[in-house]
Order: sequence, then structure tokens, then C-alpha cells
Amino acid sequence: MLLHGLAGTPKEFGLLAHPLRRRGITLHAPEIRGYSHATLPRRSRWQDWVDAAGEAVDTVAARHGPLVLGGLCTGAMLALGLGARGATPSVRGLALLSPLVAYDGWALPWWYRFRSLAYLLGLEERFSMRERPPYGLKNERLRQWVRQQMAGADATLVGPPRVSLQVVRESERISRNARAWLARLSLPTMVLHARDDEICSLASVEAALSDAPGELLQMAVLENSYHMITADNDRQQVADRLAAHATACLVANLHPLAAAAA
Repeated sequence: MLLHGLAGTPKEFGLLAHPLRRRGITLHAPEIRGYSHATLPRRSRWQDWVDAAGEAVDTVAARHGPLVLGGLCTGAMLALGLGARGATPSVRGLALLSPLVAYDGWALPWWYRFRSLAYLLGLEERFSMRERPPYGLKNERLRQWVRQQMAGADATLVGPPRVSLQVVRESERISRNARAWLARLSLPTMVLHARDDEICSLASVEAALSDAPGELLQMAVLENSYHMITADNDRQQVADRLAAHATACLVANLHPLAAAAA
């Protein structure tokens, strides 16, 4: 089960569903009440996002059984928060894709450094962060496709055309918990992050992961993508690694003696 990025939609995983199915993995990517593009309220709280994601996990698990929970960008933070909470016994592992532990990538708009002034003056609802090139994509053909989609108001393959600064602020707040949550990891966790991620630097992710129990953690750095690794040039590698991780987590829980022998 994968949780999409900030104020986005399950479209962000559209290019992964078939490759995962070929590898024997069923993908669930639900909309999350109060977090997804179509359900986002005027004012948001990240705690409500985590609660709603937990409800969605329980719904999927009740119908389909144990699962590996993952997410993209802020969705990875929701998954990590649920894993750290430990109240979801149906979750057998985590998969963090381009985890947004900090907004410090090379493609952020110049004015972002002054956002604290808008927060201080209570003006964050009047401003928004507009999606702009490279749209999280190193692949130029996909970038052109997304550029055409951005003419509309609906969320695209890479998320919505713009996101309220108030929503971005809540995303920043949840990201501040990353190191503490990683230090409390109790589930096998895979992290996939692009070396050239333009939203969150690889250095920030590696620093946050230094607090996590090493025996539960595996990380791979992707060399031919930007932030949207679920759609970009490395998406086949992402599908391969997700399938292998999900299989290992679920088989280990179903057949612990066999997994130990292996």
C-alpha cells in the first residue's frame, strides 16, 4: 500500500501498478481523507493526515490481510509516522520513496527562504507553491506530458499544479519528526532516494537515517531520476526493489522458520 505525495492523488503510482503486478505484487494506493487533492480542507493538520492514513491502512488490511506500507515524499512521512506509532499490526514493513525529511533541494523557488515571514504574519493561506520545471522528472518526454497536464486544475502524475503554503507548512511540521520516528523503527524498512532529488537533498536523508537501527534498514540511491522516482527513469528499478522488499517482509512473517533458515 502506497501513500501519494502532498495534496496529490494515486495517479503518482500509475506507472508502477503494472510492473508490480508482473512481479506478483498487488498495489493499493487509496485516496486519504483530508490529505488527497480532492478532499483537502481549507486548513489542514498533519496529525489528521496520519490518522486518516491509519484508517485507510486498516480498511485495506481488513479486506486483503497483512501488507507493506510505503509512501512518496510527504506520503513517506505518513507511512513512517504510522510505523513509529506501532498501532498497525497488519503492517509488516515500510518503504520510504523520496522521503521528504527536509525542503532543501536545488530546485526550490528563490522566495521559499522567506516563507517564515508569511507564517509569522499569518498569511500562509494567501500564498501557494506552484509546481514548475523540472516537475520532479529527469525524463524529458514525461516532463513535456506533465507540462501539458498542468494547464488544468486537477492533480497530475506529479501532483497538483499548486499547493497552499499552509499545506506546505504542515508538511514541514511532519518532516521535523523524521529523525525521532526513524530512531524508533521496529519494522524492516527500505529507503529509495535519487541522488539528484531537487526537493529534498540526499544528504538530509542520509543524516536522518543515521539515527535508525541499521539492522532494520536498507537504502538504495537512484542515479537517473529526480524526486518523482515512481514515474521517472528509474521506475523499473523502483518496482523491482518494492516487489523484493514486500515479498521478503511478508514471507518472513508467514514463514519465520523458513526465513531464518534462508
